[in-house]
Amino acid sequence: MHLFLFLLLKIIYFTSLFPYLILLVLLVKGCTLPGALSGIQFYLKPNITQLARAEVWVHAASQVCYSYAICFACLITYGSYSDFNSNCYKRTFYLSAACSGTSFIAGFSVFAVLGNMAQVMGVDVKDVVKSGPGLAFLTYPNALSLMPAPQFWNACFFLMLILLAVDSQFCALEGLLCVFCDKFDWARKNRELFVGVICGTMFLFGLLFVTPGGIYIFEIFNTYAVGGITLLWLVLWQSIAIGWVYGSRRYYYIVEKMIGYLPSPYMDVCFRFVTPAATIFVLVFYFFDYEPLTVDGYEYPLWANMFGWVLCMSSFLCVPGWAIFEMYRGKGSLAERYHNACKSRISVPEFSTKKTMIVLSSSHPTPLI
Repeated sequence: MHLFLFLLLKIIYFTSLFPYLILLVLLVKGCTLPGALSGIQFYLKPNITQLARAEVWVHAASQVCYSYAICFACLITYGSYSDFNSNCYKRTFYLSAACSGTSFIAGFSVFAVLGNMAQVMGVDVKDVVKSGPGLAFLTYPNALSLMPAPQFWNACFFLMLILLAVDSQFCALEGLLCVFCDKFDWARKNRELFVGVICGTMFLFGLLFVTPGGIYIFEIFNTYAVGGITLLWLVLWQSIAIGWVYGSRRYYYIVEKMIGYLPSPYMDVCFRFVTPAATIFVLVFYFFDYEPLTVDGYEYPLWANMFGWVLCMSSFLCVPGWAIFEMYRGKGSLAERYHNACKSRISVPEFSTKKTMIVLSSSHPTPLI
């Protein structure tokens, strides 16, 4: 068992760090190509008119969730293995800076190569840029094929994609398994069998995406089930749960017990106001500007969009459904049931109502990092 954990640790280190090496190599090589500057300029110059499209806001919010692994249970799962007094506040900023920096730098490596492709083909950069899976599996590989030794560069690129996928699955799957193993004794006692069943089931479902029409099935799941408004909906309720239901003041009190000082009041503003307001704005904007799913000029039929909304509701209804279930199984009056449902199920330091003020000036230092 110890040997397995040792090997798993080495694999995770390799799959986490090696893509950065390939990304750096592609960045340096891409920036030396003719036309790279035009691609980078296209990357850095925003098109303000696109902000009038709800789809752009949804995609941007989804990218933030994917980049930081928000609402995928990964952060909560791995955080649960830390000691109580570990400085989660500092690590949050380190993680945010690393994720943002990676995405920003990756943009240079992508658009530098696309700029070269546009120059070779004699077209504008906007004519070769394609969003979605087409960018990773069609456009970018085609751009790499125009470079010297294209086999080598494409091999490096797809090796990076494979390692990123494996590393992401390590994290995402562990988040899912932790939920069941912590809740059910059978899953915890038969972890190997349970992991095999979960992975086998996911593999069988994944075969749908590699069929001749798999890309269209993938787009339904990517648009309705695991991205876009589904993630925004979960982000909204997570912020409300921390900021208003559990209480940001109680949350600050617990964090102070962990790290020894109060976090910045900016976090409280985000929990209670900024994040809920931003997500509600995007959700309302999306519903008013909604259009049926279209991929490469193909408009999905009504039944396909309805199936997508069923997938979407499978995530949407979890939050109110569980809230109703908690209220139903509670005892006492409606107010008492609500109060009991909002109580923490884990052991935390007792909250003192005398220490509930979150102020800009405090006797405790509030370092950012």
